Amino acid sequence: MNKRSKGIVLAVVTAVMWGIMGIFVRDLSKYQFSNIEISFFRCALAGAAYFLLLLFTKPKALKISLKGLAVCIGYGAVAYSISFVSYSVAVSRIPVGVATVLMFMSPIWVAILGRFMFGEKLEKSKIITIVICLIGAILVANLIGGGGIRLDVIGILAGVVNGIGVALQILLPKFFAKEYDRDTLLVYGFLGAAAVLLFGMDFGAVAGHLAAAPVGNLLWDLFGIGILCTMVANVACVKSTQYVEATTTSILSALEVVVGTLVGFLVFHEHLTFLQILGAVIIVTGAIGSEIYRPKKSGAEK
Repeated sequence: MNKRSKGIVLAVVTAVMWGIMGIFVRDLSKYQFSNIEISFFRCALAGAAYFLLLLFTKPKALKISLKGLAVCIGYGAVAYSISFVSYSVAVSRIPVGVATVLMFMSPIWVAILGRFMFGEKLEKSKIITIVICLIGAILVANLIGGGGIRLDVIGILAGVVNGIGVALQILLPKFFAKEYDRDTLLVYGFLGAAAVLLFGMDFGAVAGHLAAAPVGNLLWDLFGIGILCTMVANVACVKSTQYVEATTTSILSALEVVVGTLVGFLVFHEHLTFLQILGAVIIVTGAIGSEIYRPKKSGAEK
């Protein structure tokens, strides 16, 4: 498998893990866990698990200066804490479909910021692919023909901030790659985000929620959101940028919309319209097709 194929596979793994997250989040929500509490457990469990993994497999990645620690905590606070909270604000004030589409403006932010941060060319093919994926996301979110849509300025702004946050999750590790190992940035970024989210926690309420949830369900849900949908997903996302352009990783992450829609249909028995199915096909065609039929360049990496 060449490097580009590895990058594509890692980006698809990211999309799948993010796409199934709704299974675990919905179950935790049944036991009254708030969005901030769920976000805290995502970051804390991912950080702790990745710390232990690196301790045995790559202990050098855990060594860091105070300056580096501050950078990592800042990365976690901006890319994870603010992104997670802003998404919660968005979905509480505007329709989930609108919030989802705003989140999937992240390929646009990645393309724009990547042009300035890394000098990545904004090729016509990438612009076309981004537009195709956004059209697909609008259809999947059922924003066409779905009746009146309630919009709110704060909700829209929160959705935009979330999209930028998702873009920064991809871009910042690549930006700091020369100074800090990606694994170092990830592990302390997770833990830093968890520390920031602590300020929004009601520990009495959390204790009550933990006591109310069945142990088996609770452990499975926490494993799902912390290990699968955060540690595995975000590590795969960041590692993907080692092999492909950040814009490519972001475009492929749009497959999360398709996976999430399939989860809703297969697991939660949600109704799918023809337009939603068409949107899913458009996203898959745009995201995967642009890579499968990518013209080969001479001297391409193996």
